[in-house]
Amino acid sequence: TNSHVVGDGNVEEVMVLLHDGTRLPAEVLWNEKTLDLAIIKVEGNNLRAAELGDSDNLKVGEIAVAIGNPLGLNFERTLTQGVISGLNRSIPLEQGETIEDLIQTDASINPGNSGGPLLNARGQVIGINTAKIQTGEGLGFAIPINTSKPIVEQFIETGKFEKVQLGIRGVNADVFEGLTGTALNVDYGVYVVEIEANSVAERYDIRAGDIIVGIGGVKAEGMGNLIRELYKFKPGDKTTIDIMRNQREMQIEIEF
Repeated sequence: TNSHVVGDGNVEEVMVLLHDGTRLPAEVLWNEKTLDLAIIKVEGNNLRAAELGDSDNLKVGEIAVAIGNPLGLNFERTLTQGVISGLNRSIPLEQGETIEDLIQTDASINPGNSGGPLLNARGQVIGINTAKIQTGEGLGFAIPINTSKPIVEQFIETGKFEKVQLGIRGVNADVFEGLTGTALNVDYGVYVVEIEANSVAERYDIRAGDIIVGIGGVKAEGMGNLIRELYKFKPGDKTTIDIMRNQREMQIEIEF
């Protein structure tokens, strides 16, 4: 589900309502506000799981079906259909942050749809409905299901999730330029503001003032993008960090 659905973790009780009217208490296992993702767990019998699809292979124009409770339980289990309208969309949050890499759909999504599934034509879950643009019609957004897969898999395998930390405080390069008036001569990336002591970044000599432009061969468009990529790694994994330092591109090999 979405992090905002469970109060970004600040909630006393979560109940899950099943299709037969049964209510089950749920435990919030994990949430991440930057991704607007949360994982909750229910205990019950004969609970059938939806099949997960592959959001990396989506194409604009494919059928998209959203299920949820728009505007509350008066309209519970509403199904709307549309198409995949766009991929890799970003929408702004507060304080200059953005939520990135979203699926855009014209399937009707309203407040109350949050946390519900976005399905493909085969009924596989390809996304988690998260938001709509209030000023426009037919502009709904969903988090790709592949973002949550490595997190869910760790919980299933080990009963817990260990998030790897790079050990930086950073800000999107364009936001840093706007706030300080400094030209960084990059089109994207994360400006490193501060390095935490005894962190991975300190150990491998990543420095304040560096601009992280990639991780593991994937572009780091911004902080949200970098955080999302970090969720793919486990403690002990090795990868590369691409940085710009003094207008020179460098690659640093690290181990989490």
